[in-house]
Amino acid sequence: MANQNGANYGFTGLFPIARGQSIELRALLRSLDDTKAFPRGSPFSHVPIIHMARLVIIDCLPYQGTPAKLDTLRSDYLLFTCDFDGSSVDAVINAMAANIPGPMMAIWGNCIGFPGIKKHDRLSEYFERCQLDNNLFLVDQPKASVDEILRGLLCRRRFGEFVELMQRKPRKPAVLKRGFMRMWRRLETERPLPGDL
Repeated sequence: MANQNGANYGFTGLFPIARGQSIELRALLRSLDDTKAFPRGSPFSHVPIIHMARLVIIDCLPYQGTPAKLDTLRSDYLLFTCDFDGSSVDAVINAMAANIPGPMMAIWGNCIGFPGIKKHDRLSEYFERCQLDNNLFLVDQPKASVDEILRGLLCRRRFGEFVELMQRKPRKPAVLKRGFMRMWRRLETERPLPGDL
């Protein structure tokens, strides 16, 4: 399947934007990286299955010059791409509707035909209707979930901090071992969230 790679699903969709809404939507998209509103970097950081998400407004097509034909769009489009843990569009739609209902309504509320988030079957149908198949979906860790990747990054960070501390202030082997075991026990229970690292 073109959209699946291991345990990851790649979604690409083009959503037609309602006439006159592109300027408002563009301003909204620019505000999504406001760290005061979204301390972890983006509202999509609150969706625990999303590895990466990108939103772009397409308002024209490039013209290559003669002999190419000038192509025009019937409307502006919102391009939404993301890859997430799951095997269907339903997984990401349900996770976004549960974790970021406000931003989801604000973003896709500017698009033609958006049914809202209350009826998941209609929402799934809408996303599937606007979906494009991925021709080449590459994933660096196709079997790893967002949680596993974040835990791996946290382990690497904590171990690096531990090594740096030991190099600055060397300790006896028994003290070093106790410190390492303490760090390891903390790592067993610590669960980082997207945007925390």
